[in-house]
Amino acid sequence: MIITFTRQLFILMKAGIPLLKALQIVCTQLPPGKFRADVESVIQDIQQGKSFSEALTNYRRFFSLFYINMIKAAEVSGNLTGILKELSQHLTEQRRISRQVQSAFMYPIFVLVIATVILVVLFMFVLPVFTRIFEDLGGKLPPATAFLISITNFASQWGWLFLFLVTVIVTTLILLGLKTNRGRYISNLVIWRIPILGHLAKSVEIARFCRTLGTLLSSGVTLVKGFEVLLETTPSVLLRQAIAEIQDSLEQGDNLSSAMEETGIFPLTLVKMIQVGEESGKIADLFLDAAEDYEEEVSFAVSGFLSVLEPVLIVVMGAIVGFIVISLFFPIFTLSGLVK
Repeated sequence: MIITFTRQLFILMKAGIPLLKALQIVCTQLPPGKFRADVESVIQDIQQGKSFSEALTNYRRFFSLFYINMIKAAEVSGNLTGILKELSQHLTEQRRISRQVQSAFMYPIFVLVIATVILVVLFMFVLPVFTRIFEDLGGKLPPATAFLISITNFASQWGWLFLFLVTVIVTTLILLGLKTNRGRYISNLVIWRIPILGHLAKSVEIARFCRTLGTLLSSGVTLVKGFEVLLETTPSVLLRQAIAEIQDSLEQGDNLSSAMEETGIFPLTLVKMIQVGEESGKIADLFLDAAEDYEEEVSFAVSGFLSVLEPVLIVVMGAIVGFIVISLFFPIFTLSGLVK
């Protein structure tokens, strides 16, 4: 919604329509809801004499601190149309990367959920029927079949309790990880250390960091103010901690590249790029270039992750299903050996 709003506002202002009139036109095209109500309130605040950025400040539900500071920089520079174009491109790129990452996780999650449901149905409803057949036949069962029957008996007697306890534990861990600072820190640390996925998650955060800061700096926002915005808008606890450390170093007179290197979070190649940018005075451009590099790396990583994950999931599920089938039907093929 915010992307469409920004893009339409940019198009209207590029055509020469004043801000207030452009906002009113865009507002009439928005569907009824909270976002439209906030835009209507913004229009009323502007009519009462507030600037665009001041009006947006009261409606942080949809307009982030990054968005507000970009508009504030546009008002200072007098280039609102250009900033709206940059905002639209920035938000569109962020959405593209987010959707790529979500697609990488959605496929394995979907497969695992379906596989879990199938296994639960098998162990709690289907396999008990075979278990009773084998018990009636008597005789010595193959080890694989005996093992499968043990799991089936456990699932029949304690399956619902086990599922309930697992659900409670997982929900509790997730809530602790989201609600407490310590939990968020540990969750972030664990995610970043997971092979492949950890590198992907970290690359996404660094790409967002580079694009956000590069966009702010290229729009006229100062470096200090840019890090204030990053500190409030960055979701990663580890990266936010690094940003706070960089802020302290900058206040003590250190240069940006040295401060970034001291955190141990940012890759050395990025640090060297920013060092070159400090010498040439083109930090904003280099941050945007770095963002493009990391976003491309994320795209390749997502494609590679999915290409590896699909056959792995197929092999694992095939092995589980194959074990169950062999364990069930091998004794049936040798019924004469099971009869006492």
